[in-house]
Amino acid sequence: MSRPLGRSIFVDQLYSIDAVETRRRLALVMAACRAASIEAKGDRMLDGKLRRIEGELLFAARMAVGELAEALAEHEAKRVPAPPEPSPEPAPPPVRGARLPRLNPRTTP
Repeated sequence: MSRPLGRSIFVDQLYSIDAVETRRRLALVMAACRAASIEAKGDRMLDGKLRRIEGELLFAARMAVGELAEALAEHEAKRVPAPPEPSPEPAPPPVRGARLPRLNPRTTP
């Protein structure tokens, strides 16, 4: 089946793949754009798109970190504290001056 003009293999079934495959495709298409820009001796359009996409991804990642950190802090605040650890039993005092059986050295027959 032929691909419509302007359609890339990177977008084939894009909405039916999982997150891992989507991240893999993003890395592949970004690498392909970098390579194409290098071959074109610095294509400004490709370089600009890459910078914009990298900036948007960084912004989205920072927002996600902030939201998740806030949600975790709220969760921790609502959580019932764990009961205190029971105090360990004191160790028995060492045995001093005990009469132990005498051990005779082994003799060879």
